[in-house]
Amino acid sequence: MKKRTQQGIRGLALVAGLMAGLPQIALAGDNTIVWGKPGEITGFDAHVSGTVNSWQMYQMVYETLLTADATMTLTPGLAASWEQTSPTTYVFKLRSDAGFSNGRPVVAADVIGSLKRIKNPETASYWTAQIGTIARMEAPDDHTVVVELEEPHTAFLAALAHISAAILPIKELEEGSFDPTSQLLGSGPYMVVEHKQDESWTLARNPYSWHKDSPAPETLSAPIIPDDSARMAALRDGRIDFTTFSNPDVALMLSRDKAIEVFPQQTTNYYRMDVNALSEASAFHDKRVRQAFNLALDRDAINNLVFAGTTTVDYPVPAAFGKDACHNVPTYALPRADRLAKAKALLAEAGTPAPAITIMATSADPIYGRIAQVAQQSVTEAGFKVEIVQPPMAEYLDKVFTKGDFDVSLSWLAGYTDPSMVIAWWNPNFAIWNKSFQEDVSALDEALVQVKSLPAGAPRDGKLVEICDMIDDGANLLALVSRADYIAYRKDKIAVELAPKSGSSSTYQFIYDFKSLD
Repeated sequence: MKKRTQQGIRGLALVAGLMAGLPQIALAGDNTIVWGKPGEITGFDAHVSGTVNSWQMYQMVYETLLTADATMTLTPGLAASWEQTSPTTYVFKLRSDAGFSNGRPVVAADVIGSLKRIKNPETASYWTAQIGTIARMEAPDDHTVVVELEEPHTAFLAALAHISAAILPIKELEEGSFDPTSQLLGSGPYMVVEHKQDESWTLARNPYSWHKDSPAPETLSAPIIPDDSARMAALRDGRIDFTTFSNPDVALMLSRDKAIEVFPQQTTNYYRMDVNALSEASAFHDKRVRQAFNLALDRDAINNLVFAGTTTVDYPVPAAFGKDACHNVPTYALPRADRLAKAKALLAEAGTPAPAITIMATSADPIYGRIAQVAQQSVTEAGFKVEIVQPPMAEYLDKVFTKGDFDVSLSWLAGYTDPSMVIAWWNPNFAIWNKSFQEDVSALDEALVQVKSLPAGAPRDGKLVEICDMIDDGANLLALVSRADYIAYRKDKIAVELAPKSGSSSTYQFIYDFKSLD
């Protein structure tokens, strides 16, 4: 289901924005909406950058062949239709009315060139492995693309629905008039008019988009406002029209304002803990200590105390997919008292009944610190001695993903739109980003490859159960609770279309149906 809300009149005061010390927001005229963007993009290249702040901006400018609805069902994007003609062959029919913002139509060569670029090792796209291995591609005509894979890959279509598989203007890229590492040029609903690094973006409607008849405002202004309190203030006084939060307390505070609607968007994403299995300096080098830590975690307490019951306990295979593959492993199936008894026994067997560990929770998001505190309390019951550290983001990234100099760290995983996509990260040779702390288990690697080729059905579900058992045994990367996005907007200023659930961090996938109420 989609949600639409309409009421009232809009207004925007430039002076108020300057007084509040926010980035300067251009004075909005008729048919303009203002998005309070929580953070700057981390890079221009849609095939390379892997952060939500980047993805959300890319989705304003670029498009993918397919998209996914709230039930994780794939739906048309730039491809008006598609057909799987064999276990490894797919035929896509492109829309004839889709155009890049420079006026050139989107053609088959753009699709083939974009997929080749993702697969090119020189691009260094983290998305290449999710797409699978392509044997060949051809274009019978400008609006037909045939892709043949080397072997069956069930998540291929789902991978094409993520913005990391954005279709770029290949002709312009090859001619040198477009550089995807420093520019955004796509066929999406908007195009970039102005960008002030770390301050703001100004976007205008793409007149050549196939969404040209949609009610989307002519201008989208996006001041960058990282601080939650500043974004709340901007919403309340009308300087911005919509934004997102990850903190449920913020959502609760805003919900008391009658002019503001807070929409909790459920996702396949979840908060996670990375446990360092590779450092000999860490107690977690011993698998029994990792297993004890996983058993001692109280995920229900995290849900209730940190998120006021608005999330759900989550699993390596996200609960949002409706699969129970990981539900029966000891970490989840045993009562808490039994889990604690088993954890203590494992620590005694390892010869470390009271291991001293450090939980790293970056200071970039206060939610991580709160999760760490609840985790600290719960694992202390099993005998762990826990210290919490909250370094700045740069130090966190260096210690966790470069040096492997940590015990436990907090982050989150995107669940995407197919179960095999998120669990693929448990293979460090596939993921790369976790090679500093993730133990490589060959049997798990093999099972993760096998599940990708199995079609939906009982055999695939059985393989997911097998994978969950091995993931639980390794206790190396731990799923905690689901991660919701809280979308807040001024219901007296804009009408919105929002999906109740997102599988590809497509928070604003219906931006072309947003409407100013001027």
